[in-house]
Amino acid sequence: MKLLKRMLLAVSIAVSSLVFPVSGMAQDAAYPSRAIRIVAPFGAGGGGDTSLRLLSAQLARAVDQPVVVDNKPGANGIIGAMEVQRSAPDGYTLFYGSTTTLAANASLMKQLPYNATRDFVPITQVGVFPFLLAVHASVPAASLAQLIAHAKATARPLTFASASHAGLVAGSSFARLSGAPLQHIPYKTAAAALTDLVGGQVDMMFVDVAAGLPMVKAGKIRSLGVTTAARSALLPDLPAISEVLPGYEVVAWTALAAPAGTRPEVVKRLHTELVKILAQPDIRGEFKRVGLEVRTSTPEQTTAFLASETEKWAQYVKAAGIQPE
Repeated sequence: MKLLKRMLLAVSIAVSSLVFPVSGMAQDAAYPSRAIRIVAPFGAGGGGDTSLRLLSAQLARAVDQPVVVDNKPGANGIIGAMEVQRSAPDGYTLFYGSTTTLAANASLMKQLPYNATRDFVPITQVGVFPFLLAVHASVPAASLAQLIAHAKATARPLTFASASHAGLVAGSSFARLSGAPLQHIPYKTAAAALTDLVGGQVDMMFVDVAAGLPMVKAGKIRSLGVTTAARSALLPDLPAISEVLPGYEVVAWTALAAPAGTRPEVVKRLHTELVKILAQPDIRGEFKRVGLEVRTSTPEQTTAFLASETEKWAQYVKAAGIQPE
């Protein structure tokens, strides 16, 4: 009898070792089996929202499941971030994070109710939003070097408009590296700031490509440089500011992440599908139209990138004299 029990136990263990890995693989292969929700920490409209909706439509086709965009704006992106941070780590709620939510907020806020490193698992970068350094047509400068020389020679400081921390950092970094005296003029919205730039109420602005380029083409403002570290694929003929001011770079970017604890197999599946989508020439063309330069990375590379950006923005915020809220 004892021998029979031992034999039955051995058979049971052998069967379990075969069954459980198979059931686990079936569970992994089944993802996703229902709709995926991607939380956007900003309102509908604009380059970030438009790019996400393009991406979500393609992802839905790739995984054969609905992919829903859920806009949760407010509180510097904190509302959207917390929505995902509190969600189950099952791959069905994702976060379309940004420079602000995944890096800058750590320095912009006194008490941030989430930790981007601890609470999220990066999947991939999606892209970069460069800014144009644009000046009013009355500013006597056709190049970056001429703008700096004019700013140093003029009787009054040139004014620059901004409606965001990124715009303020872009302007203050330009002033610090060039030695040109600039006066910051804050605005509540980028649209109002651009309107005053076109009208000549301010001298210059670091403006989104998608918003500024039509005004440039219409001859209402003049673009002198782009804020990426090297020339942007969106505007290859426009010099990077770093060509005149080495080390200059201020951009906005987007990245997809999942709640901490999401299984590696799910992250890998999402990464694979997203990178395939973002490699498609027609998708890159659509993103270009909204001012987004596609840039992808592995989850490991994205983790390192977020750490680097968090440190970089801590330095930016301190140098710009921005007081945490």
